[in-house]
Order: sequence, then structure tokens, then C-alpha cells
Amino acid sequence: MAINKDWHRSHPMPPKATREQRIAWHAAHKVACGCRDVPASIQPDVMKLLRSRRKP
Repeated sequence: MAINKDWHRSHPMPPKATREQRIAWHAAHKVACGCRDVPASIQPDVMKLLRSRRKP
């Protein structure tokens, strides 16, 4: 998938991001851009967050 430059400009990763911030950022990134894979170290947590958002 191509990079979504507008999304990246308006959603920078916070400096010294916490694990929770990284998970939230990568979940949003996967939905909006997906120009790269989620790091393996947080992938299970990102997928869990995305699944929880889909359920009513």
C-alpha cells in the first residue's frame, strides 16, 4: 500500500512514546495508511485493539 503522506504529517508518533501510545498509533496507522507492517513486539496488542473497536 502507498504511503498516506497527509495522515503521517497530521499524526506523528509522540517522542519517547509509551507502549500504549505506540499501540494506539500503530492501530490508527494500520487503518489509515498501512505503508508498513506493525512491529512484531506489539502486533498482538494492536490486533486486539482493532478487534475490540469492531465489536458493537
